[in-house]
Amino acid sequence: MNKVAPVKSYIKIMDDIRHLILEGGLSAGDRLLSERELAAELKVSRTVIREALKSLEMLGIIEVKAGGTFIKEPELNGMYHTLSYTMALDNVTIFELLETRKIIEVQAIKLATVRRTSTDLVIISEILEEMKQALNENDLNKSVDADHKFHSYLVKSSQNKVLSIMMDATSDLFREALSITREKLGQYSGMDKAIYVQHYSIYKAVRDQDVDYAEKIMAEHLDTLDNELKMIVQGRDLEPPETEELDITEF
Repeated sequence: MNKVAPVKSYIKIMDDIRHLILEGGLSAGDRLLSERELAAELKVSRTVIREALKSLEMLGIIEVKAGGTFIKEPELNGMYHTLSYTMALDNVTIFELLETRKIIEVQAIKLATVRRTSTDLVIISEILEEMKQALNENDLNKSVDADHKFHSYLVKSSQNKVLSIMMDATSDLFREALSITREKLGQYSGMDKAIYVQHYSIYKAVRDQDVDYAEKIMAEHLDTLDNELKMIVQGRDLEPPETEELDITEF
């Protein structure tokens, strides 16, 4: 009969220290107990405590500096860059990415519609103006940048940090998908205008706090992007917009 290998003492102590941090209500910048105090509290040697603290420091949970050991401010940028790098190494497909983005964005927009602030609306409307300017200048890169910013800020407006981290982690790959579709769509007159109107309609639903319509139109918008990418991969012609004479001055 195989025996289960015991967990190393310092690994268990790492979890114990994390529990102490959470239960003690400690925040970034707060000082942790000393090695001696932790050893007495957790009933282990100071050597084990030292190993556990070293591992926690490597994970970015604590930092040792003059005056003791302190809780470290979470490095969200590092977290989402790690996720993004992992997805790239695992050969995540663009379609898996879009499925994930749909889960994130459709849920996020429901929250954003309820939680958005007046400042959020101003920023989103400014991004729409950037999108309109890029359209008038026929600037593909500016258009993709504005599109990307629009989606990212909508998720940020949900006031949910986890959704924002997940969104940022997929950022680079999603921008690549946007660039591919926009370049192909550029051959159709009026397509960029139709895309702008889609984004304006999403903004309007959030502004008016119409949760059901915001959810519906975001899902349709991302489904359209997914279908367009599939048609590109299959070498099929994309469907042109319903009208080529779309006037965006009223939006």
